Amino acid sequence: MASRSAAAEWTPEEMYFLAKDELITIVPNFSLLTENGTAQCIGGEFGPFLPNRECKVPLWLALTLWKRKRCTMKPLPWMNVDHLEAVLNLDRRDATAFQPLPFHYIEIAHFLFTAGTDEALASGIFGDNLTRIKDLVELVQKARMAKVLAGLSTLQGAMTVKLNNLAAMEINAVRPFFLGALDMFHEYQKMDEAGLDAGGASQGLSQSQSMR
Repeated sequence: MASRSAAAEWTPEEMYFLAKDELITIVPNFSLLTENGTAQCIGGEFGPFLPNRECKVPLWLALTLWKRKRCTMKPLPWMNVDHLEAVLNLDRRDATAFQPLPFHYIEIAHFLFTAGTDEALASGIFGDNLTRIKDLVELVQKARMAKVLAGLSTLQGAMTVKLNNLAAMEINAVRPFFLGALDMFHEYQKMDEAGLDAGGASQGLSQSQSMR
């Protein structure tokens, strides 16, 4: 596999692919006929799969089982109206910090909102709160990106920018800016060092000539 450039952004498709390894709680309606009822996958061992018994599995496996009507999904702790409203209010109020959310919250929400026809999966998980939760996730995402862009627009001189709790998609959006800024900083540093070296050499030559 060809190595990617250090300055290259991850594509949205790559980000969604990585997000599918996030763990989701499901309730299977079947028993897996293995020695201990678990499934051995590349990412680890998951289960045991027993009827009406909760277990955590990667998102990709949860979606596969759900599409085959072999499980239901439990609501995610952070995807409820009260929690998202609190996150939104705090992110809007505090310009210096970002509230904790899952690293792939944008991608996870996308998968849950779009799986099945007529939002069948999301309706089963969120019920009557689906529309409000979708709106809140979008508002949170917009508020956080607006805060990132506002912070970047005020950068002047050498300083440290705190971007704790940024999600994968949010980091990917600002990554080119920081890589470009670092490249420019290193170029200026090289120019300064070259200027100092040239100045030192010139001064040494002048002193040598004056001693003759």
